[in-house]
Amino acid sequence: MSYMAEDNISFSVNVVPLKKPTVDKLICFWSSIFGEEYLSNQATRAILSGKENSFNKDFVFIAEKSPGIVSTAHLTISGLDRRIGGLGEVATLSEYRGKGLAKLLCCKAISEFERRGGKCLFLGTNNPVAARLYSALGYRYIPGTRVMLRTTQGESPEEFLGTYWNCGRKEKIRIVRGNATFRIQIIPLAIWPYDGIVLDANAGLFSIRWFTQKSCMGLYPKYENLDKEGAWFAAVVNRLLVGISSVRFCANMAARIDGFCHPFFSKHALVSLYRHAICYADKKGAARIYAVRERNDSEKNRFLLKLGFVPTEEKMKIEMENNTIELIVYDYHGAKNSGRTALKMRRQNVFKET
Repeated sequence: MSYMAEDNISFSVNVVPLKKPTVDKLICFWSSIFGEEYLSNQATRAILSGKENSFNKDFVFIAEKSPGIVSTAHLTISGLDRRIGGLGEVATLSEYRGKGLAKLLCCKAISEFERRGGKCLFLGTNNPVAARLYSALGYRYIPGTRVMLRTTQGESPEEFLGTYWNCGRKEKIRIVRGNATFRIQIIPLAIWPYDGIVLDANAGLFSIRWFTQKSCMGLYPKYENLDKEGAWFAAVVNRLLVGISSVRFCANMAARIDGFCHPFFSKHALVSLYRHAICYADKKGAARIYAVRERNDSEKNRFLLKLGFVPTEEKMKIEMENNTIELIVYDYHGAKNSGRTALKMRRQNVFKET
């Protein structure tokens, strides 16, 4: 679908998967704007080529003027929950800025999103000029983050997220292997103001109560990249992602376990998430299974002790925004029983990707 505008600029809506020439043009354009490292972290080429078509719906809105692309916006709609989506790769060549191209493409993306039943559209920006544009389109910053949210009904971020998280609190929780199904779902989970500082040391995820969350569409790649060195698991209630656990293999086949769960949901969800991660590490032949907690996080201390982790004298440090976070290391002393547990869970296919 194409549109013509003044100055011989054409507009098109491109539904993923895209043809290779279009993918190549977009990669070249975005590399010039964001840098090649940004694109490699986002697995952009794979997404545009249709890798995630079975998980989410992607649309790229393009403004072109010969000889190439001058402005874009990339919309992702969750396949699990079409109420939520994310907007990214909003970019315009410097010589075409100030002409309203980005605003027009964002409006087209919003219209497409709402036409398909969308209720809440996320994006992230650290650019004050861009933030003013988004604010004019109905976006509002979520406190403690650089993430903005726009709702179809005009609710504040606090109102929408309160309603979002109150759905399904009494429903059954299931644990599955993490995958791109949760690309958008991870955003509302990560931007809740948790009391603990460290949410997941394996993914480098911290509570917005303590540190500003600057990522939005960049949150899922933290776990996608983790798959190269381990695995992660998702706790799901209906259409909600309510918790995550992860396993990262370090030197000498030592497996570090970490995770977190939204406070509205049962602590049993987090226990189950950790047990899945422990059993996965055991199945993969981990020589050591350990966890970490921030030194002042007494609640996590109690949680780890109940699971069979024992504190050691070992300490770790994370440098974060000119602050040093000290972590206490816990060894898993229940490992002698985990082999039988892992066997039982494998028979139940808990390691099967969904």
